[in-house]
Amino acid sequence: MGNIELFFCLYAQGWNNPVQCNSSHSRLLGFFTTLPSVWRGLQCLRRYRDSKNAFPHLANFAKYTCGILYYMTLSLYRIHKYTKYQALFITFAFVNAIYTSVWDIAMDWSLCNPYAKNRFLREILAFRKAWIYYVAMVLDVIIRFNWIFYAIFASDMQHSAVLSFFVSLSEVCRRGMWTIFRVENEHCTNVHLFRASRDIPLPYPIPSELPPSSAEVPSSMQGVQLQERPTTAAAAAESTSIDVEHGLQPGTRPSIRQRHISLVDGINRIGNIVTIAHAQDFVRKKKPDPLSGNEMRHQESHTPDTSEDEDEGDSGPADEAAILEELPSPRALDEDRYARH
Repeated sequence: MGNIELFFCLYAQGWNNPVQCNSSHSRLLGFFTTLPSVWRGLQCLRRYRDSKNAFPHLANFAKYTCGILYYMTLSLYRIHKYTKYQALFITFAFVNAIYTSVWDIAMDWSLCNPYAKNRFLREILAFRKAWIYYVAMVLDVIIRFNWIFYAIFASDMQHSAVLSFFVSLSEVCRRGMWTIFRVENEHCTNVHLFRASRDIPLPYPIPSELPPSSAEVPSSMQGVQLQERPTTAAAAAESTSIDVEHGLQPGTRPSIRQRHISLVDGINRIGNIVTIAHAQDFVRKKKPDPLSGNEMRHQESHTPDTSEDEDEGDSGPADEAAILEELPSPRALDEDRYARH
């Protein structure tokens, strides 16, 4: 985007004064470099308006806001060359590098799970070699901090052609690496959510085991009245009463290990939320409430969609609900089976 301003400025000046077109003299060049972050930030706000999910859309908007401040302070630092602008640039550049690095690894790649089978990765991996992910994580963080060259070589604000080439090349390589692992993460998520499988889930649950028949019940128990069984069950539950929430006997306190396990479960819960958050990028409407799923799906199906750029690969809760509605009900399957016989 910055090269657009540079191109037209050089030809407008007739190549007579190219210095006036560089970043130390052009505010328009600094503005153009912020446009990609501005557009992506507005897209995040649009996603939040459609889905009403504050996370991850508003958090993603905050990330692009840091990018806007980073390029803005860099432009001011190059034009005015004041120490205060240099301090602002280093501050926002550091915050932007940390924010984007964490977002790349934890959100876009769904890594950094300390309790995964491969430590600090995730449970489902597409590549067989785990070291590839560790190398990618380190390289992404290092290249995200390539702004340090702008602060180190403060005397040469425009830098040399060799330095600019290698900084730009490193960013191109990082974006290519990011794309590979982002698509890999999306594929693993689709497999985990059965979006990349040929098998269609049945619209009704299948019991794992059948209840015992009357023939399997001992003869000594066949004469027991039904009214007596709840009493016996209640007595058994009374004799072995436990704390349902913590799995403890009454009057006891949870041990340190059990509290540690509950803390691990809480961390895993947060990790799972972060892991599947990237799958909400293409959800345009609010997710249905699991307590009243049918009613929510019915309301969503009648909600007008004002978006004009409908994605072909858009798949969300509404699409899954439509698939389930098209499948026959268990009663219809039984009637059809009876009609065939």
